[in-house]
Amino acid sequence: MKIPAVICHFLLFTFITPVLHGQSFQKIDSIINGEIAKHTIAGGNAVIIHKGKTVYAHSYGESDIADHTAMRQDAIFRIASMTKAIVSVAVLQLAEQNKIGLDDPIEEYIPAFASQQVAVISGDSFLTVNLNRSVTIRDLLSHQSGISSADEYPAFRKLFKQYGLDQSLNMGFANLDAEVNRIAAMPLVHQPGERFSYGLSTNVLGRLIEIVSGMTLKDYLTKNIFRPLKMKDTYFYLPENKRSRLVKVYVSSKAAGDPEMKLTELDPVQYPVNYPLQQDHGYYSAIGGLVSTTGDYAKFLLCLLHGGRKAILSKDFRDSLTTNQLGNKTFIFGGVKSLNTFGLGVGLTSKPGMVINNASEGSFFWAGAFNTAYMVDPKRDLITLFYFQKAPFVFGPVLSKLEKTAIGIIDGKK
Repeated sequence: MKIPAVICHFLLFTFITPVLHGQSFQKIDSIINGEIAKHTIAGGNAVIIHKGKTVYAHSYGESDIADHTAMRQDAIFRIASMTKAIVSVAVLQLAEQNKIGLDDPIEEYIPAFASQQVAVISGDSFLTVNLNRSVTIRDLLSHQSGISSADEYPAFRKLFKQYGLDQSLNMGFANLDAEVNRIAAMPLVHQPGERFSYGLSTNVLGRLIEIVSGMTLKDYLTKNIFRPLKMKDTYFYLPENKRSRLVKVYVSSKAAGDPEMKLTELDPVQYPVNYPLQQDHGYYSAIGGLVSTTGDYAKFLLCLLHGGRKAILSKDFRDSLTTNQLGNKTFIFGGVKSLNTFGLGVGLTSKPGMVINNASEGSFFWAGAFNTAYMVDPKRDLITLFYFQKAPFVFGPVLSKLEKTAIGIIDGKK
């Protein structure tokens, strides 16, 4: 039965009520505890919401193995690329208010893009050619702009380095304005609309939000998404009184001659993992700078699934979020062909892709670089959230297995 939008606030309240650890979810426990026992993760959080009610919420292991700090339900995680869905919804809010059009060329708002060209590899260097057409806001939302990343296009790594766009999260920029001007100066890695290529497009959207709204990205998201949904633990930079709840990020490895895995804290010199603990200096990474809890992100997903206040997003624009934007183009991510497809900021389960985790066709999902993941199955009225803090992103098969197991439990399979 369809749940009316007006009771979205009730659903948010329902989420925070206590949930008993039901015996039927032992398979979830077994998978996660098994990974902890193998020292591939230190701990994590799991949340399963069915028909607007939290049917399972559990914490596992430790958030800090050195101090033996038990994981808490309100632990704060680096959600990395799960930030993109929130920023994409913010862009759709502006489109709903007729402040932008999804097929508007980006240079209408950021003139620096008017002279952008496309890079073509020629021997050991690059040539540039003219664009076939302008990059649109829709291209940016669906990652078809040609603004990619050094990780996604290793052949262009020298080019990204030349423009200072090869660093993780690009935290060296003073603000999004400075970074996006650099993005506009760099040639695209392919023609707009040619293919899906993941990367820096969402940072351009973050700057677009700032220009159109006259607010910083942080302030816009706080006013229009976090505050209305009572997402009280979602930030770019954590306030002092919440920093102790930030989960440590670990890597697992085997020492020479040692058959067992060992967890060690990720070296912040190797990766700038401590960015949420910095003082707010005005740079807000739209591609992956947010930290959050499972509880906060569940509130966001509930209102995408069931609706809510018009200030969040209307049904028409929620539907556009989850409409295939790639057509019959192959969804290539990280150099690997996917069975699924992509909407306006979220991955979409296709009919062939259902085999991955048994999600219904049209389900939407994404994950973050530190192995957090969400999945929303509208046909089942089901949301799953599995949060871990591990580097690199190698936990994809386990996350899919957990989603598949949760779906099996909800469907009543043994």
